[in-house]
Amino acid sequence: MSAQLKTLIDRFCAFNSSIQRKHMRSALLTAAWNSDNWTFDALVAHYKTLVKYLHLKDQGTVLGKGCGTPAMTQGSGYVEQAYELGKRLKG
Repeated sequence: MSAQLKTLIDRFCAFNSSIQRKHMRSALLTAAWNSDNWTFDALVAHYKTLVKYLHLKDQGTVLGKGCGTPAMTQGSGYVEQAYELGKRLKG
């Protein structure tokens, strides 16, 4: 998780009650160069904790392992998964 994303998440604490009242939806889309099975374990655990804490409705995840360059990402299948997730969010 980048420091910038961590700062944003930390700032949720000041607004958590107003966020919870809105019954918002959430999705996790992420990419990493590393393609090991454990690459996103910590991030997914943190995401699930935030979803639970803020009472968000999880809409799904796309975990783009091995997506270090645009070419790697295009050939991975994750682009299609992200597109399908986006279509489900639209409604």
